[in-house]
Amino acid sequence: MDVNAHGEDTNALRAEVHFLAALVDELMRKMLAAGTLSQVEMNEVEAAVARRVGGAPRAW
Repeated sequence: MDVNAHGEDTNALRAEVHFLAALVDELMRKMLAAGTLSQVEMNEVEAAVARRVGGAPRAW
């Protein structure tokens, strides 16, 4: 177990973040396939998230 200065299990937290990211990715793919969101809307969501977290948006 890798514990940080706050006593948190960083490996478990990292695994949870990866799980949640994969879950969101699958949900977005299903929404795109079902026509719930358009490709333009998906790109808008990606851009908004990228701005919030300081990363580069992925293209849908």
